[in-house]
Amino acid sequence: MTVLGEQVHIEHVMSEENEEGNQMPEPLIIEAFQHYAVLYIKYMQIFSKLEQCYDSMVHPQKRIDVKMTLELVIRRVIELRHMLVKWNPPNPDVAVETGDQPPFPWEYVNLDDILSDLKLPPATMEVPIPRYFKEDNMAIHRQRDRTVGGYMSMKLGVNKVPVELEEFAEASTIEMTYEQAIEAIQRNERGRQGKQRANFVKEMRDDDRKKKNYIDSATMETDPEIAAANIQRLFRGYYSRSNAMRERDEELVFIGMKPKTYDNDELENDLKLSYKKRKQEQIDNREAYEKALEDLRLEVLEEEGPEMRDALREERTKWVTDTIAETNEIPIDLEKFYEMKNPPPVEEAAAEDPKDKKGKKDDKKKDDKKKKGEKAPKPIEKPSLDGKTELTETMQSQVEDFEGVWDERDESDNFIQKHDPELAKERIIRKQVELELKEQVDEMLKNSLAKISAQHAKGKKGKGKKGKGKKGKKGKGKKGKGKKEKPLPGAKLADIKNMDPDHMMSVLIEHKMINNVENVKVEDLIGDFNYLGRVIDTQQRKDVKRWLPQNPSMAQLRASMSEYAILPLGSLEVKKRIMPENNVRSVLLYGPPGSGKTLMAQAVANELGALFINLSPDKLEGKFTGNKEATKLMHMAFTVAKEPSFAPAVIYFDQAADYFKAKAKGKKKKKGGDDDGAKAGPDLKRFMKDLMIYKNQALTLEDRVVVIGACTNPEDADVKQLKHTGKGKPEKQGFFEKFLFFPYPGYPDRVMLWKYFVKKCLNGEGGKKEVPDNFDISSLAHISEGYSAGAIYKAVRQTLTPRRVQSIEGGKRPLTETEFINALARQEVTYQSDAKKYMDFTCKITDLDKRKKEKEDAKKKEEGGGDDKKGKKKK
Repeated sequence: MTVLGEQVHIEHVMSEENEEGNQMPEPLIIEAFQHYAVLYIKYMQIFSKLEQCYDSMVHPQKRIDVKMTLELVIRRVIELRHMLVKWNPPNPDVAVETGDQPPFPWEYVNLDDILSDLKLPPATMEVPIPRYFKEDNMAIHRQRDRTVGGYMSMKLGVNKVPVELEEFAEASTIEMTYEQAIEAIQRNERGRQGKQRANFVKEMRDDDRKKKNYIDSATMETDPEIAAANIQRLFRGYYSRSNAMRERDEELVFIGMKPKTYDNDELENDLKLSYKKRKQEQIDNREAYEKALEDLRLEVLEEEGPEMRDALREERTKWVTDTIAETNEIPIDLEKFYEMKNPPPVEEAAAEDPKDKKGKKDDKKKDDKKKKGEKAPKPIEKPSLDGKTELTETMQSQVEDFEGVWDERDESDNFIQKHDPELAKERIIRKQVELELKEQVDEMLKNSLAKISAQHAKGKKGKGKKGKGKKGKKGKGKKGKGKKEKPLPGAKLADIKNMDPDHMMSVLIEHKMINNVENVKVEDLIGDFNYLGRVIDTQQRKDVKRWLPQNPSMAQLRASMSEYAILPLGSLEVKKRIMPENNVRSVLLYGPPGSGKTLMAQAVANELGALFINLSPDKLEGKFTGNKEATKLMHMAFTVAKEPSFAPAVIYFDQAADYFKAKAKGKKKKKGGDDDGAKAGPDLKRFMKDLMIYKNQALTLEDRVVVIGACTNPEDADVKQLKHTGKGKPEKQGFFEKFLFFPYPGYPDRVMLWKYFVKKCLNGEGGKKEVPDNFDISSLAHISEGYSAGAIYKAVRQTLTPRRVQSIEGGKRPLTETEFINALARQEVTYQSDAKKYMDFTCKITDLDKRKKEKEDAKKKEEGGGDDKKGKKKK
């Protein structure tokens, strides 16, 4: 809390200096980026510490305060992440050479140089996933999962429906007849017997040779002293070598080049038991606190309630008396009383002077005349370093409240960290009791006023003023109504008009569109940090005509998915208060098969404890083919995802490019077939319009839903339909707001992948066996260039079968590198043409080609090339 308070104070001091007149010059993009980057790293450190603090804390009231602060920091991290992407300095190849530099948002942010300057390790950039996202909502998630499991058992007869079926065949098999199989067995057996006989004969010949050599050699008896000296010499050599190896291993462990060899199982088990005990203490203390709140409410109501009631009654009675004395009318309700106590905010905008309006009209006419002649240039947005925002002010007040409550509070006697009753009364109970009594007093006073008004009205009968009070109601009707939002297409369908979300979920389960995700995490996307990312991005090479961006590192992809899909959805408070421009509702993951796209979608759902709705082509084949069936499916899927009792939710669909396919040029639409001549399969373009409408119109800022698409052929899709612009009708706005490229792994990533997968297969369900030091992982990483992580995993799984692992453990056959080559050769490889296809799509979807062309056109115009062309056309 102290570090957070200091950080917010520093930002506010900088803003106050600018406000006092010490106006700083407008910052360059590189200066703004460095400013935001340092803030981002600092808040990431605070975020990590606060998350650990909240996870370990037992005191229920402190946990509430820390959670509120933690959610504010999460919002600040998300905000800074979007600022870094927006003001990421462009490469010199696409940067504007003269004038103001317009923003060129680039998704993959490299902070390696700033981390180096701050002397921080790359692990600082790993985004922590708060554990309370799942733990605090465990009861709701269990109820939902129990409902899903019940429908699966009833509709499908199974307990789980996986997202993907495992396809790890140990070896390709060839069909053969019984005679061929017997012949193959006989051939192998004859070969085995022949080898055994040859080895036996070889051993006999070796024994005969040794006997003959021993007989023929004239052996002399060794002197005992010489024999003892030889034994001592051999032992000293062995002892010295053992000491040297031990010291070398200790040095490698000390400098971090080798893990510790001793076993920490006992300590780790104690740590796990301690963690479980602490979690149970958290639950017990929270339940005791929630139970005590009701008892404290009754206590405050009994002890302090009469005094509060009298004070409230006196305040309202005084206002009624003053109102009658001033207006000579009896108030019907207490609306004006609350308006007096809580006046509405005064509007700062003053009424415009008629002369100013006239001047504006004249200016407008002049502007219109100018517009007819030439188009006004769009102003270039510039970065701002002002750190004082509503969010930082809220953080500062939250830190001050926390310090004011807890810094001076004596907790020395509260060893078990139970709740503080007096603090609960002060912060919660008295407000609840006051609100409850306020409603009672108001109701009682309204009844009294109604009776007095009725008695007063009787005395005025017959004076000819009937119906006077009803004049104000004339013309009330439609005045207060705003513009109605266009209803969703599926709301009009008779089939689903009377279906509740629970019934819709059962229909989706019946079609296997709600799946159970694997127990994977974001950290399971194995890969290293890019240590030279900023250096490569900023260099300008003369030998390369066109600058091409480097592939994103796995660390960047982990951070992007965490900050776009997990952190905003984990808490309803964060999701509701996030800025609309930072609200990411859809993400497209594209890359070669096996690069981790589906794994990452499952990791997002698993980290959040989310409902996983799978709308992939294999789930839709042969289903929802009738008229309006596509609308029906989308309505059910998004209604179930938006349901608060099922939240959060992940809507996933694989092969996303097939939903947004571009029309092939020069081909007419065939009757009964696709207009682009695509290969046979489910017609997915019929879902595109409804997908667009429901994602762009149905998903609001409060819906804890994210749509994740994955594809291996993004070049087949229409870029205009893929990329969300937010302009026009919902079906014309585009779909995906963020695009992340999952490349094939580089050499450092492949080293980590081979080591991780081999170790995983060696250990199976449990165990802590390490990969042997003499196992040449480097060579395997070199020969597996172009293979995805999934292909490497399949090769390891096909090689290290359970039987092969048993032979390694028994010491019969040690593990060798050549065993993996055959299995690796059978996997799908990414060729250079595939890498080029993904790079071309990246340049297109990020407007890199467009920016490059604009720069070239501007350069030609400066040199006079553009004027020459216009002149030629006029001639």
